[in-house]
Amino acid sequence: MQVRRLPSGVTLEYAFEGPAAAEVLCFVHGASANMRQFEQQAVRFRDRYRVLRLSLRGHGGSRGPEDPAPSDYTRTAIARDVVELWDALGIDSAHVVGNSLGGLIGYELLASVPGRVRSLTTFGTTAALASPASLVWTMTTLQRLLGSRGMSRLLERTASRDRSVARLVAEMCRSADPTALRFVMEAIAAYDYTPLLRAQTLPLLLIRGPLDTEINAQLASTIAALRATPRFTLVELPGTGHFANLERPAAFDRILGRFLATAPGARAARPTAAPRELHTA
Repeated sequence: MQVRRLPSGVTLEYAFEGPAAAEVLCFVHGASANMRQFEQQAVRFRDRYRVLRLSLRGHGGSRGPEDPAPSDYTRTAIARDVVELWDALGIDSAHVVGNSLGGLIGYELLASVPGRVRSLTTFGTTAALASPASLVWTMTTLQRLLGSRGMSRLLERTASRDRSVARLVAEMCRSADPTALRFVMEAIAAYDYTPLLRAQTLPLLLIRGPLDTEINAQLASTIAALRATPRFTLVELPGTGHFANLERPAAFDRILGRFLATAPGARAARPTAAPRELHTA
């Protein structure tokens, strides 16, 4: 694990390992998690790819501004950190894999630096959401009252049916800045990336966990937008919920590996095939 201070003033922790000449594979975690979420994927892929894992500002060992405001935790601000880290590490382009908030950061990268994203894989992410103001108030108030430790206890009971996964998610949450989490919740309450997705020609993979019921209830417009693109793959991963890579890591890695094998040179790709759907056990 290394730490780097960025031009934005925030400090990010990260791990960057694998062959120096290999394509970069960048993993971006969800809200309340950190770079530990993708430890198993780093082991699996670091022989073939140069694997970058990072903790977003306010998560894990990464630090945001000392006197934070909501504007410091917008999706755009968080994505800018990723770009600045890429610049600092000399990364020209990367395959991006994002869970939940990490998927939204992937969308932001498509919007801000499209030529630098070789492919995008998301799971536990919906491209459009319009949360009622009452729900946003309830969630942010709960976060304020419980803090990171209280939220971690809640996640330990609800994050996954796999108790070991739920415990890891809870551990990661305890290291997150509670103010950062509250601002992030506000920042991800309402958005719509579906027009952006419809314009894409690069390879796009959506891994859907059937137990992730809250996200799945919001996925219809996301899948419709993705099906309008020429290089979309949808994979159903049975027995998984919001944290598919932790719940069935070997199956997740096989799916991602097969997808990446078709994706090199994707940045300048033209439509070559109809959208694909693959269901796997």
